[in-house]
Amino acid sequence: MTGREAALRNISAGDLFHASTQSGASFVCLALQVRERTIFARRITTQSVHEFDRTTGIEDPDDIPLTINSVAKLPADVREIMLGLDRKYREAEYRHAEDPEWDLPEDEARLTKDEIRGLLFVGNFYRAHPI
Repeated sequence: MTGREAALRNISAGDLFHASTQSGASFVCLALQVRERTIFARRITTQSVHEFDRTTGIEDPDDIPLTINSVAKLPADVREIMLGLDRKYREAEYRHAEDPEWDLPEDEARLTKDEIRGLLFVGNFYRAHPI
């Protein structure tokens, strides 16, 4: 087993990791469920759900591969910021599902200074800690 395969095998439900497309789109993901062959994860910023192969770390929907490229553990404060963003956007998804006319109020949609700091940090951090 390669180091990459071992790193992917160590992902557990609740872990945060980073994936990207070939064009460089960034996906900070929260592992929701890990099975023998699959990692189910939610992208924090869009709440989209992704299904990665647990051996390769690749999801290939519509011929646009998405590849897990870092599983480095975030500092505790940044991890909490990212989990807070996930809660914020997940709650907005729930509210919108209940009432399609509902939109996240502008003052709540605006990122806080800590959220901005967290998002800027993860971009540099994950790039510096590839698998």
